[in-house]
Amino acid sequence: MYYDSYKRRDRRYREDRRGGGCMGWLTAALFKLLALALVLAILAAALLYALPVGLMNVEPAGMDLSPTDGLPGGRVNVLLLGLDALSETGQRSDAILVASVGRDGVRLTSLMRDTVVDIPGHGRQKLNAAFSIGGPELAMRVINQTFQLDVTNYVAADFRAMVELVDALGGVEVEVDAGELQYLNRYAYKTFKTLMELDPQRYVRFANSTPVAATGIMRLNGLFATGYSRIRYSDSDYVRTSRQRELLTAMLARLRERCWNPLVYLRLYCALRDCIQTNLLLPELISIGEKLLISGKVETFRLPLEEYLYDNGSTIEITDLDATVRALHKFIYAE
Repeated sequence: MYYDSYKRRDRRYREDRRGGGCMGWLTAALFKLLALALVLAILAAALLYALPVGLMNVEPAGMDLSPTDGLPGGRVNVLLLGLDALSETGQRSDAILVASVGRDGVRLTSLMRDTVVDIPGHGRQKLNAAFSIGGPELAMRVINQTFQLDVTNYVAADFRAMVELVDALGGVEVEVDAGELQYLNRYAYKTFKTLMELDPQRYVRFANSTPVAATGIMRLNGLFATGYSRIRYSDSDYVRTSRQRELLTAMLARLRERCWNPLVYLRLYCALRDCIQTNLLLPELISIGEKLLISGKVETFRLPLEEYLYDNGSTIEITDLDATVRALHKFIYAE
């Protein structure tokens, strides 16, 4: 009787152990798969971070970009174009910047859109006309020929991208002064009206937005941050370009603060997918993004310099192009 009772207990123990063993095996296998996925993700991220920027300084086949040879290595120059609406041609680029990315940080150079340059086959016109005439290819070619650069990559974005990117980051902090306040709200409202024409279901979320009412360091959502970047009448176009650089710097700082949150990357991807045009491949974009996150400071610059320009109120002439090019190269490539 004792033996039979012992056998029954032993059988139950072995059955429970088999069940626990199965669940334990599945749990262990799941953890191993997750660990393997994490290791592979870290390895892929490390490989992309190590991707030499020189591999991105290659002129795409079938394009005539006139890149300058013999420039220092270690940096990739990407043309950033801000547009009123995203299209290949037929409009002028509202904002023109060159982002020079290396392991030591990013250097942003604003190019004044009213600067008069030589556009092949079209004479001397404002710089922002290049995109309207020949899209990003002609814009890159003109910038390379004028400023002796090697730009072979571009990112063109309409103002929807700024709205979506800032919202994906949870807003950004910029300093708003009294002279900017009314124009910020006015441009935010104009932006809202245009967004509602494009996609009312998506942008109705801004319908009850409260205008910015205070000055100083303010946390702005995508709508008001875009309005801030578009201000041009409170001071001058020179100051407007500084606001654009300040906003990009604030966005990068915000991304670094929230780099631990995977949802931020998902939102950023959705915003980039819908609102930008680029010839960079996804691995190249990720590699550049990693360098921006991991590297140090953001430095900013603007061309033409005050000492080498003549502004008649409508157009800007560079009075000493050689000195301007030297100053730009010193800024981009200085160690």
